[in-house]
Amino acid sequence: MSQPALLLAGADLDQPVLTYVVDDATEARRLAELAGEFCLFGLNICLEDESLWTADAAYRVEDAAPEAPANDAKPGFTFPDLNRRGVHIDPTAPVKFIQALDWMMVLVAAQVAALWGAGMGLAELSIGGAAAFLAAAISLKAGLWLTESYRLSVARIRAERGIGGLALGTILGLGVATFFAPDARSSAALSAVLPVAAMLLAGMHAALAVWIRAAHAKGVFSETIVLVGATEAAERMAKRAAKTGEARVVAIVDDRLSRVGPIHGDAPVGGNLDDLLKWEGLPHIDRIVITVTQKAEGRVNDIIKRLRVAPNRVDLLLDYQTLNVRGKRIDRLTGSAVACVSGRPRNHRRALVKRAQDIVIGAGLLALFALPMLAIAIAIKCDSRGPVLYRQRRHGFNNRVITVLKFRSMQHQPNAALKQVEHNDPRVTKIGAYLRRTSLDELPQLINVLRGEMSLVGPRPHAIGMKADERELTQIVAEYAHRHCVKPGITGWAQVNGSRGPVESPAAVRRRVKLDLEYVSRASLWLDLEILVRSAPALLGDYEAVR
Repeated sequence: MSQPALLLAGADLDQPVLTYVVDDATEARRLAELAGEFCLFGLNICLEDESLWTADAAYRVEDAAPEAPANDAKPGFTFPDLNRRGVHIDPTAPVKFIQALDWMMVLVAAQVAALWGAGMGLAELSIGGAAAFLAAAISLKAGLWLTESYRLSVARIRAERGIGGLALGTILGLGVATFFAPDARSSAALSAVLPVAAMLLAGMHAALAVWIRAAHAKGVFSETIVLVGATEAAERMAKRAAKTGEARVVAIVDDRLSRVGPIHGDAPVGGNLDDLLKWEGLPHIDRIVITVTQKAEGRVNDIIKRLRVAPNRVDLLLDYQTLNVRGKRIDRLTGSAVACVSGRPRNHRRALVKRAQDIVIGAGLLALFALPMLAIAIAIKCDSRGPVLYRQRRHGFNNRVITVLKFRSMQHQPNAALKQVEHNDPRVTKIGAYLRRTSLDELPQLINVLRGEMSLVGPRPHAIGMKADERELTQIVAEYAHRHCVKPGITGWAQVNGSRGPVESPAAVRRRVKLDLEYVSRASLWLDLEILVRSAPALLGDYEAVR
């Protein structure tokens, strides 16, 4: 892979490189920050309206060299059945949890020793006295650091791994207690507490190691991936993934299947990019990894462009001196360096904070609106025939199909064709008109939030098969799928900026997607809180938008 292409992918090289003047690279990086850093490898991404006009460009190869015709998928090949996205925990989370648990035990040991030896807690001691107790207790952590007990993966964790570090930490702690304890009684207390704390930590480490290994064997820490390109690099990655359990390779797809065998390691080979994009299990794939050599830059660019229509994270396997490659979009998978070239890199901490925010605020809002929702349900039953709740299948995270709940605001016509609401639509009931103006019909979606299908804040979920100007939305905006890189929300950045209701024209679709991508790129706790605060007047006081 050429060095300019690596730099364009966001990589830094730990070696002298030739300086190339690439005018588009700097601009692409700046725009990528605003756009959620989508498709950096060889693509110029911009959020201006004119850059979002058509999706057919993603399927065109300009100035392509003549090649041998691609082979069709092998007869009889079918992708595996993935009915749901399995539980996946960040592989670094167990080590972080163990570190946090160790810090808690250190503080408890120091507090117990202070109460026993000095007759008062750490907060009541002088700074020097408290520091002596803390230093002795922190020696346990120092022993673990010195023996590199935290430098491990979930595949290599062992029940006995931390024993040596804790033993070393105990010896260091006893030395600190001997020379720095305020008095003999404090030294004796530390000498009694530290060995007990070390044994408790060793027991907890062993128990956690057993649980982590069992969870690892069940694939809890494994990502589900698909490899694009049946190359030797793909075979190596598939074998390493099977050995370490860091990832589960579901399949290897390639448009040139005549050159490869049916199996690369334990991963089946078959299908092409079109088959992959049509596969119903694609929403349950954590990431797609392109394993085609970067020397074939034209082919790699074409693959990236074709995969832009999928919201899944797309990585490019780097086969150019990977030990010296680093950068904020560079990750390591099964020991190889990969660069995120499409989609958004996963932020486990952000996902955890957002989920906690949804549960706490969502449960509070549901309790607050419980009685009003009951009154609305009674009013709907009295106003017209039909169920109280309207259920509609819509696209959720990673294009996964979810069932969204709403209060029914239109006449009950179960067999009617899907059609966006128009101004003075005769299908809207009397009570429904009021509910739609005030957005109270969205309140049942709090249940979707608590079930984990939606979030309080995010791009609004669109109905399956939704069209504007008789065209599919993906045909109007190439980057449309990337709005599904996050969970859909009850309200969002587009809604508080005036883009509410149906999108009837291509221009309205482009503006909606532009605002949605801005949210995806800037998503944070504070932005979510700002949107929630701005949503009350924007939703309850907006009588002009057609809904």
